[in-house]
Amino acid sequence: MEDDEPVDKMADIRKSCVPNCPKPLANYEACKNRIKNKPGASCEIWYYELHHCVDKCVAPKIFAATKE
Repeated sequence: MEDDEPVDKMADIRKSCVPNCPKPLANYEACKNRIKNKPGASCEIWYYELHHCVDKCVAPKIFAATKE
């Protein structure tokens, strides 16, 4: 009998969902470019906006994967 380790599919599912969020991704990337040389500046709001969009895509896929 082989001892199989569980595989975490979350990282792959997250990566596959990022293209489904083009506007939040573009906003986040644009912010990062704007603040590149500004110490103390933050793109936190756009980061959370992007991850909120990705999470909405990930949720049904990850739950479907855990039922297997």
